[in-house]
Amino acid sequence: MKRISQWAIATVLLLTAVLPVQAAEYPYEETEEVFLHVMESHLSKPAAKQLVKGALEEISEQAEQKKQLQFKVSEEDDTWDELELRLAEWQKKGGFDTPTMNTWAIDGMLSTLNDPHSVFFTQDELRLFQSDVENQFVGFGFRLRLQKDHIIIREIVPNSPAAASSLQRGDQLIKVNETSMVGKTFEEAYAYLKGNEGTEAVLTVYRPSDKREHQVKLKRAFMTLPEAEGQMFTGSIGYISLETFGSEGAIQVRDKLAELSRLQKPLSGLVLDLRDNGGGYLSTARDIASLFMEEGLLMYTTNRNGVEVETWVRNGQDIGIPVRILVNGGTASASELLAGALRDHDIAKLVGTKTFGKGSAQQVIPLSDGDALKLTLNEYFTPKHTVVNHVGLQPDMVVEDYGAQVVEALHSLKVNTWELSDAEGDTVINGIPFPTVDPLFKQTPQGLQIRAAVLSHLLGDLSIGEKDYVVLAPYLKKYPTLKLLTKNGVNTLTFTS
Repeated sequence: MKRISQWAIATVLLLTAVLPVQAAEYPYEETEEVFLHVMESHLSKPAAKQLVKGALEEISEQAEQKKQLQFKVSEEDDTWDELELRLAEWQKKGGFDTPTMNTWAIDGMLSTLNDPHSVFFTQDELRLFQSDVENQFVGFGFRLRLQKDHIIIREIVPNSPAAASSLQRGDQLIKVNETSMVGKTFEEAYAYLKGNEGTEAVLTVYRPSDKREHQVKLKRAFMTLPEAEGQMFTGSIGYISLETFGSEGAIQVRDKLAELSRLQKPLSGLVLDLRDNGGGYLSTARDIASLFMEEGLLMYTTNRNGVEVETWVRNGQDIGIPVRILVNGGTASASELLAGALRDHDIAKLVGTKTFGKGSAQQVIPLSDGDALKLTLNEYFTPKHTVVNHVGLQPDMVVEDYGAQVVEALHSLKVNTWELSDAEGDTVINGIPFPTVDPLFKQTPQGLQIRAAVLSHLLGDLSIGEKDYVVLAPYLKKYPTLKLLTKNGVNTLTFTS
């Protein structure tokens, strides 16, 4: 995926409370627990032989790598009892400690499922996972987005180490200490950015506005970030961005909707931004859906035996205005669930690019040693039985460019008065800034140029095509209400359609 929209993508839909448990009574209890849970509950209905073979092959590979030991995996070992005997035998021969043997065995079993969402968590990893879902983390205080192989700072958190530094939205992350981030995935970049509270790192960023690199030394701090943010576009259209589906997500969306309604009576439309939102709790998705519809089917789920269960929204409220949901390849899990449900009920239309395609639901199961297993139990479908898993949702309006997605969403909500500009690395659209890798305007020997996709969707002129930039002057002549104002080096484009 990961997306990723934030510090780590939270892809779980169902999450149990993690209760205190007793310590394991014998060495391989945790491995046995995982074996039994997977056998009894995983969506794929794996065979015992598959799990045993996966565990033994992983241990054999690790033993060879760590100590050049040759442990042969026998085809006859295909039950838990045989796996337990082999664990004890190989542990004694290799001199490995019990936690290491358990971890290798569990990793080997889970690797056979071909399911990246079924994961073993140590206690520390579990705490980190839960913090991610709740939008809590130790870090520098900025959010990232991957665009055209560039990792950019898309938001700086107020009162954070990043906010007290010279970092700006739109800066491109080039290095963490001496490690280049160029070509890195989100997961790889986050691995270098993570660290303990109070530790430091030197970040190198490239700033497109002044075409040079900057170095900043920052210290990591613990932060809790808002899950939802809301603003008003110029006019009567509201905007809410949702970062994750944590325990406060629905409450914060509700409060933002109320705030926007007080600022503008009545609202004529809403843009809900789920780009790079990797999901969270099912209960939060259901509660947010209840802010948009009074009653209706949220989803179908099927378990490993094909039993279908309906999940409904009850006692909600109709939002009463048209909604556009911004989506992209980082929109996953609970985000896809909400987007698909609101579209199927004709409440919203989707704008952007195809979503990630995580249509499965997990449960976090506590284990005896305080660790946990996140296990895929169900596949979900939209109210119209649309398949999401490994497929994703195709938007109603397909738009590749990040800024143009916002323009198209507003156009479809019948906005006819526009003001677009560049500011501190952002593309500002009717009063709201959106961080982008590519600036809206670019000065060239041929004259001032503008992002072609943004201009095309602004004017509704498909003849502009899919070039990165086009010279603006001909369109200023062609469209009388298209105006350019340049003041203090800032270009502002206005248009009345």
